[in-house]
Amino acid sequence: MSIPANIYKMLEDIVGPEYISDKEYVLAAYRHAGPGGRGQQAGPGAIVLPGSTEEVQAIVKLCNKHNVKYAAIVSLFSVGRIGQPGMVFLNLQRMNRILEINETDRYAVIEPGVRHVQLKPELMKRGLNYPTASVGPGASVLANFITSGDHHMQHGASRVNRYLMATEWVMPNGEILKVGSLGNNAGWFCPDGPGPSLRGLIKGWNGWSGGFGIVTKIAIGLDVWKGPAVMPGEGHSPSYTVRMPPDKHKVYIFKFPTAEKLRDAMLEMGKAEIGNAVLKYFYATECSLTTTSANEFFEVWNSGLYQRELPLALWVYLATASPEEMQYEERVMWDIVKEMDGQPVDESIRKKYDDNIDHMFIIVSFLQRVLRLGGGWAGVKLGGDSVSHMFQVAGAIPEFLNEFIDKKMIIDAPNNWQIIPMEYGHLAHIEMLCFYDVTQPDHPNVMMPLMQRSAETDIKHGFHASTPMASNPAIGPLYSNFNLWVDKIKKAFEPVKEL
Repeated sequence: MSIPANIYKMLEDIVGPEYISDKEYVLAAYRHAGPGGRGQQAGPGAIVLPGSTEEVQAIVKLCNKHNVKYAAIVSLFSVGRIGQPGMVFLNLQRMNRILEINETDRYAVIEPGVRHVQLKPELMKRGLNYPTASVGPGASVLANFITSGDHHMQHGASRVNRYLMATEWVMPNGEILKVGSLGNNAGWFCPDGPGPSLRGLIKGWNGWSGGFGIVTKIAIGLDVWKGPAVMPGEGHSPSYTVRMPPDKHKVYIFKFPTAEKLRDAMLEMGKAEIGNAVLKYFYATECSLTTTSANEFFEVWNSGLYQRELPLALWVYLATASPEEMQYEERVMWDIVKEMDGQPVDESIRKKYDDNIDHMFIIVSFLQRVLRLGGGWAGVKLGGDSVSHMFQVAGAIPEFLNEFIDKKMIIDAPNNWQIIPMEYGHLAHIEMLCFYDVTQPDHPNVMMPLMQRSAETDIKHGFHASTPMASNPAIGPLYSNFNLWVDKIKKAFEPVKEL
């Protein structure tokens, strides 16, 4: 359903005729439910590509005045969840400028369309870095930082909400709010004050996904980059290598006899403050990332190698500033591993990281390979608490997962969950990935029932393991009744309708 001609003309006056369309062949691209979705959902009435904060503001005010629904998008990943007939999509990909890289105070100011593959190399040239979520190089940095953004190097760093600095925010009523030091014309360096902080409204645990307005600029904090200024890549996709200097960059993978031993090794490495990344990783996902086709995946998976070596394995990525620091961290790591009865995994698995550390720990470019196995995947859990609590959650996964495996609705990979500690073990994140075949008739009965059964298990045990979402009020009591607060905030942010 197209938007009215008069509204289309007013939007055209804001962005120019080349940056708005209601053509059928253009709108068709915005109707897919996202990766793994087979059907098409309701699409928008028009696509608008603003080029500045002021244009975003003008579009929001216009939509409010004429009671037109709108939503902001960048990567199109979640389009199917928000598309409604007659609404306007603000595609922010045109706003793709890196506005500032401050090497002294270590922050970068970016717009929504800036991608990881755009920002990351510029920072590495300057000896700087930032946490990169497992979404591939083409994803929006800003979108990751204000929604989920979990990443594999949280052990030596933290979740991305800790890196969020000052923010420019077009609120639902069309007013521009500058959060943190920016609100006092003091620059981008600080996310808070003076006065109450609004950072939690922009990005608490998960983020609003556009529900409370549109973020048009953010500053993110930066870390030191301990690698080369230019990634030493060779070959061509899918067969290429990124060999980092081995005296300062190494990946180890150890297997443990019990989950308790694995947990304790993880905690001890946190106490010793060694390692950029220390995590228990998904083993089926690992197999899909390190193979180049579905046929190769099933050849390796059906051999039983990964089921034998990786159900209780710990990945350790050491990245140091000097060879001497590497030697120290290796000695500490080996002492901990031996104390917890750990052993190196099969050399054929370890060698893949000698040839390509990049594919997981620096900028994940292979994640889309999980879709080759049948086109569908469901991420469940996605919660956080202490390391020990996350292992308790993992121990209860069979209570709901086995029924889906027994019915052959998902791939038989009961240990395809990961636990990533943060800030050297002061907190941890859990996630489980399940793969299924979207060509099977019962595929719609996989994702939502699986997520529902997972949430029911959390409620039963009082686990903090589900992503807090306002659409799931049943878990509200586990998270300080957050859903009630979300409702109150939403009502406070709703724009006043003009008479």
